[in-house]
Amino acid sequence: MGMINLSPDNHVAGDWGGAYRYSLSMIKGFSHIHAWQISGILVMPITGAVDLSEGCDGWESPFSHENEVCKPGYHRVRLDRHNIDAELTATMRVGVHRYTFASNADASIVIDLATTLGPCQMGGASLVQTSARTLEGWVINLPTVRKPKPLTIYFAIELDVDCSISQQVGDRAVLSLGKVSDPVEMRVAISYTSIDAAKANRAKEIAGRSFDAIAAEARAEWNLALARIDVEGGTAEQRGRFYTDLFFSLCGRRVVSDVAGTYIDNTTDTPTVRQIPLDDTGRPLYQHHNSDAFWGAQWSITPLWAIAFPKLIHDFCHCFFDMYLNGGLIPRGPAAGNYTFVMTSAQTTPLFACAIHTGLFKPHDIDAVYQALRKNHFPGGLMSKSGYEHHTCIGGGIEDYIERGYIPEDLPKAGFHTNGASQTIEHAYNDHALTQLATTLGKADDAALFTRRSRNWQNVFDRAIGFARPRSRDGSWIEPYNPSDRRGWTECNGWTMTFYAAHDIEGLIACFGSHDAMRQRLREAFELTRDRGFFVPHDHHEQIPLDFGNEPALGACHLFQAAGDHRSTQYWIRQVLDKLKSGNAPTDHYGGDEDQGMMGAWNVLSTIGLFSPDGAAGKPGRYMITAPLFDRVTIHLDPHYFSGKTFTIETTGINPMRVRYIASATLDNVPLASLELTHAQIVAGGVLRLTLED
Repeated sequence: MGMINLSPDNHVAGDWGGAYRYSLSMIKGFSHIHAWQISGILVMPITGAVDLSEGCDGWESPFSHENEVCKPGYHRVRLDRHNIDAELTATMRVGVHRYTFASNADASIVIDLATTLGPCQMGGASLVQTSARTLEGWVINLPTVRKPKPLTIYFAIELDVDCSISQQVGDRAVLSLGKVSDPVEMRVAISYTSIDAAKANRAKEIAGRSFDAIAAEARAEWNLALARIDVEGGTAEQRGRFYTDLFFSLCGRRVVSDVAGTYIDNTTDTPTVRQIPLDDTGRPLYQHHNSDAFWGAQWSITPLWAIAFPKLIHDFCHCFFDMYLNGGLIPRGPAAGNYTFVMTSAQTTPLFACAIHTGLFKPHDIDAVYQALRKNHFPGGLMSKSGYEHHTCIGGGIEDYIERGYIPEDLPKAGFHTNGASQTIEHAYNDHALTQLATTLGKADDAALFTRRSRNWQNVFDRAIGFARPRSRDGSWIEPYNPSDRRGWTECNGWTMTFYAAHDIEGLIACFGSHDAMRQRLREAFELTRDRGFFVPHDHHEQIPLDFGNEPALGACHLFQAAGDHRSTQYWIRQVLDKLKSGNAPTDHYGGDEDQGMMGAWNVLSTIGLFSPDGAAGKPGRYMITAPLFDRVTIHLDPHYFSGKTFTIETTGINPMRVRYIASATLDNVPLASLELTHAQIVAGGVLRLTLED
């Protein structure tokens, strides 16, 4: 969650598979930032001489998992080559190291500001020693294919022993510590605005505390966050996996503003330092965040955060609206003030609709926010931009979408993901979310307009064959057609996008001709997918009908229940969980392209038995009830946002070996007429009791 993401690096370059890989046996250093399109400041404790010109390959060290401890807020590992025990912890904006060197060893620390980390090449740096125990400087992240502008990262380093720069080659240096007898502590503070801000971050967050005290506070902070949801029952492995998933649902989005509320605005040609408003005590009213796309967030982090972590939604909405005020667009994936235009469509509209309807975001000028969102649904907004389309507005197909009611497959390849059929269906979903806001705000003409547009997905549904299908500009269907082909679809296929329109279940049933026909096709998709374990590797998503390792399929299980068949929804959720989303060993994974919390959040929602097909974007926000994995789930509600204290789900009749189905449901001892709750009912607090049967 923090600006600092301090951890070992054993594979330094690449968007995917970079940083820490459990299967690799060498550590190249410890870098401080592992965020969406941002990285930097690699350090490595060493003994003996090294050749800086070799880069991190010249000082890397083997290690063993037997000599490694990794917990939220703490990492310890032994560097075998250098005979050093390295410990790491952090505050929000300061990385804290403790190195225990062998007795009488010549102790040093490499500061590497040159190596490519993740997707980021470094474009120059400065390192200056300012006293016997302090250094400061900056390093530039060059643009990437996703982040179109450079970013300067400022840092301030403080050690608890004297040091000197004994060697410097380009943007790499060696700090010599001499022979040390006690563990050495080093604190590295960062900022995206200035060196002075980095120092202020360090002064505020460290305040003379020791490594052990900071590590204890980091552990307590994570315990507080993870304890927001208590689960009882299930197996030890299921409980462990639950909290692993909950951890991932929180740690992907990074803070990018300083402790004083300053932040970098990179939305225009000149980077500008700006200020978040302060409360009466001088504290920022919210924080700014870095983020990958909100693509699929309506089925993952948005409904989870809306119940359990409302401050995150509050802060993100303020951050995104600030970016609109600064640069003219609400973003869909910012990188420290940059627009990245990751993925497609106006993905953050559902987030704002949820936040406003649930009362988590209460802007002073709600009409201004609405107009900012509305802009993204027209030419010049985010619906004009395909993935990473930084400098043009031709790949999103919004003009065709408005004129024809669908987007043909001959769009210019201005960016990534220029897939007309997928964009048509995604635009329609996001139009649905804007419809809900327009209705709430009494904008009748807009409500009618966006209601019509929200049905545009039907224009790429071929009723004759029962599949969503790409179209040509003249209106004809693309031939030949196989629903497993990639053409027309973004990271999925025709099977997947046939079932994407969860906001319009009655329209979907009408397209199939009957409830039974829709459920039969959906059942066919699941049965074909089960044979492949509900998952294929990234960039092969079209190979199965419903890849639950990627966002477009995440709403599919719940379509059965929306169409009147809750037992099939509960059956297939359990199949996906058991085959793909189980296991908590280091060799297990989080079930796909985790995308900074998306998979973890879906897993959490599915195991506690709550899900919102439209991301709680409507008024009232609605959640389906499904069978939990746990006997008791207690959500501790945030008193700053909600009147209730706890919402508890008590379930009897769970069988860990097989799926069982909800036979009855009561809320505070009153029988429910349907397996559905509103957001207001949940956050008012209470007890949901479920009884399961075969």
